[in-house]
Amino acid sequence: MKNAVLLLFILSLLTACGGNTEKKQETAVTTTDSAVAATPKPKNCQSVVDADKLGKADVYQESGKSIKVSLTLDQDTSSTQVGSNCYFNNTITVLATKKSGSQLFKRTLLKDDLLYFTKSDDAIKQSILKKVIYKPTFNGQRYITLTMHLLEPVSKKTMDFTLFMNYFGEIVKVK
Repeated sequence: MKNAVLLLFILSLLTACGGNTEKKQETAVTTTDSAVAATPKPKNCQSVVDADKLGKADVYQESGKSIKVSLTLDQDTSSTQVGSNCYFNNTITVLATKKSGSQLFKRTLLKDDLLYFTKSDDAIKQSILKKVIYKPTFNGQRYITLTMHLLEPVSKKTMDFTLFMNYFGEIVKVK
């Protein structure tokens, strides 16, 4: 009798869980399909970064810190319309590893991440991420300092923002 009750209980749990999973998967597929259909593909966009610099990792190691930082600049799928021209946005992937080789964190940064920390939203929205440079701190502080160089494609003006990231990949402060 106990076996029959236990079997009935397990079957009811499996049936209840199975129904929810199917509904969630159907909703996810519908949401994904509508998001893909809503974003038009950019035509004839230009890049502000040379093609040979994209996808290559710059590796930095400080003697005072037990981590190695790798920065990889890639072309984003989004674009920015400036006047009559279209420019591809770029992303930077920050990979921090310990000396032992284990991963500390991996984070992809966009120029839009700066919008949460600055007051000049329009200038950032009209610019393109050109490059990111690691700045050594020469001390045992537990943060990573990066400088993001943004380029306004029409006027060729550059803006530099210094990011301070903790060892969890979170942006702590922007100057």
